[in-house]
Amino acid sequence: MFERAVQEMFCKKATIPEDLPWHSDKPATFLVDAVSRRRDAGKALDLGCGTGVLSVYLAKQGWEVMGLDFIPKALEMASKRAEANNVKVSWVMADLLKWEAPDQFDLILDSGCLHTITSRNMTRYKQQLLSWMTPETDFILAHWGKRHVFDWRPVGPRRRTRQVLARFVSPELREEAYEQEIMTGIPLPIGPRVLGQCFWFKRS
Repeated sequence: MFERAVQEMFCKKATIPEDLPWHSDKPATFLVDAVSRRRDAGKALDLGCGTGVLSVYLAKQGWEVMGLDFIPKALEMASKRAEANNVKVSWVMADLLKWEAPDQFDLILDSGCLHTITSRNMTRYKQQLLSWMTPETDFILAHWGKRHVFDWRPVGPRRRTRQVLARFVSPELREEAYEQEIMTGIPLPIGPRVLGQCFWFKRS
């Protein structure tokens, strides 16, 4: 609940998506690669879609996209983005730990959602994730990393190492690719310096 309150606080203050500290208009390299490798566009799920940047990107590539979030203000911005880009996205306001998906997906994207999930809810997250996947699903995960034992903050996203996350999704998923970068300029108390990680997972 505390993490939700923090995200809602940022969203209430934001008048445009660019006001949000986690906003980025650039799709992850692995997302672009996963899309380009497929002959045909399929069904995509954007977990914690926020203001809809990546949902709209996928829709513009011809994908049938469902964007899921629990913050009304974020989904309002996402809907306006889709309209401005003349694409259709199915927006869903729900708690992903309780949500029952209408179908399975060829691509699932989590750009900053899992790192808001508490340790006690991670098992449920994984159960949900696997239930949404086909044997050929690509899973793209962006998650803030933990650089060392003292790398933490009392508020904001949880920081987990590459090894912890790889163990978490195994044995059902395997790491296809991984990249990381140090991100600076993140507002306090979350920042100012975090390790950004991006994973590309496939079914084992």
